[in-house]
Amino acid sequence: MKINGYTPLNNVLKAYNQNKTDKTMVKDKKSVTQEDSVQLSGEAKFKKEIESTLRELPEVREELVSKIKRDINSGAYKIDSDKIAAEIIKERLLDEKI
Repeated sequence: MKINGYTPLNNVLKAYNQNKTDKTMVKDKKSVTQEDSVQLSGEAKFKKEIESTLRELPEVREELVSKIKRDINSGAYKIDSDKIAAEIIKERLLDEKI
């Protein structure tokens, strides 16, 4: 069944416009419109600080990469397979708890 001139969006727009009109007040014969506002919580501000700090960090730690490359080329870089296996198991167990 089709109803001409009716869409759910029209109702939403009408409600929004009515709400906007309701927020307009007359004060000293001047029209004043109340504005919507957003306030960030302390946690959100903290997360924003962390994000900006992380953006300042280099993506690649060049000095560490250079050291590892030198160690690999000289044969001094040793891989501890037991440590790698232990970390993989530890990470897997943590993933299962979540």
